[in-house]
Amino acid sequence: MKIIRFTGRILVGLVFIFSGFVKAVDPWGTTYKFEEYFEALGLEAIVPYAFGFAVVMIAIEFIVGYCLLLGVKMRLSSWLALLLMLFFLPLTLWLAVSNKVSDCGCFGDAVKLTNWETFYKNIITMLLVLFIFIQQKRFKPYCSCSKQWLLSGIGIGIVAFIMWHSYAHLPLIDFLPYKVGNNITEMMKIPDGMSKDEYEQFITLKDTTLNKTIEIPVDTYSHDSTYWGTGTKYKYISISEAHLVKEGYKSPIHDFTINTASRINILDSVLELDNYTFILISTKLENANLSNIKTINNLARWASNKKFLFIGLTSSLREDINKFIISTQTPYMIYGCDETALKTIVRANPGIILLKKGTIVAKWHYNDIITPEEFEKQYLTK
Repeated sequence: MKIIRFTGRILVGLVFIFSGFVKAVDPWGTTYKFEEYFEALGLEAIVPYAFGFAVVMIAIEFIVGYCLLLGVKMRLSSWLALLLMLFFLPLTLWLAVSNKVSDCGCFGDAVKLTNWETFYKNIITMLLVLFIFIQQKRFKPYCSCSKQWLLSGIGIGIVAFIMWHSYAHLPLIDFLPYKVGNNITEMMKIPDGMSKDEYEQFITLKDTTLNKTIEIPVDTYSHDSTYWGTGTKYKYISISEAHLVKEGYKSPIHDFTINTASRINILDSVLELDNYTFILISTKLENANLSNIKTINNLARWASNKKFLFIGLTSSLREDINKFIISTQTPYMIYGCDETALKTIVRANPGIILLKKGTIVAKWHYNDIITPEEFEKQYLTK
């Protein structure tokens, strides 16, 4: 029984600490997932507090795993583990049944599980947590209570530092498809033989002889001239919106665009450039942190003088883009892109990515914007 208790404690500790760690290195990713949950549950009123909920949950999850792994504060950590699982288990069952959120985010962006896989994983975890909870008094502490609190405090300090660093700079580990070294063009390709999205669409027709309407699939309508040929008794009424019935393979990057004001996507031409390309990323310009805007503008002017392309990318409305350009004296063009894609590219508002022939060479948080002198030293003197 002692070996079973030890094994169960280690396994649950590793699951919780890994889950907490991969979220701690990307607190904004967890925040976006909380926002999805709140919107799916009709709790839009608390969406502005998603970041606070994310930080608290990450900290609890990590410290529970940390304490279980070290075997300290077992009574408290077993209680917290049980409460977490009593929350997660029904939540993931609801997700598996309703599929209102496609990915639960239990392991951040590090490991993607389907909603049913997550639920089954939580059933196993719950059984282990129940065993640990029942056996909590049999775990013998190997150090004094004060030392256990000290070790717990160290764990809190570790997770707090990881979250702070990943918030004030960029994630310590980038699990996203836009990480440094990835080629965007390659990440957008769909391998041969992979399934594509399947859609269903219906045509509404009126049978003029019987004076009633019918609905038929578009494919049926297209291939049967009975419904549209000369002298047909059917009259076209309307066509429905295309409805996704089966999701096909999605490339790691599938929603990235660079749209001009006239909705022309110039992404391909940007990715083909042989020289360095700077792209400022801002999910919403009206919410951007402007503490380093002078440094950004200086970098943009220097890049232009060096014949490097420097552009901005945002999901803001055109009027907000114009206000931003005027208020910050922006010396570069700003284009449009989907907000979700921008959140995935860089966890900062604003942030900058550096491309060369479609490959992501570097990324910078608004607190760490590179200067022209630093850029020349790192990239132009090699």
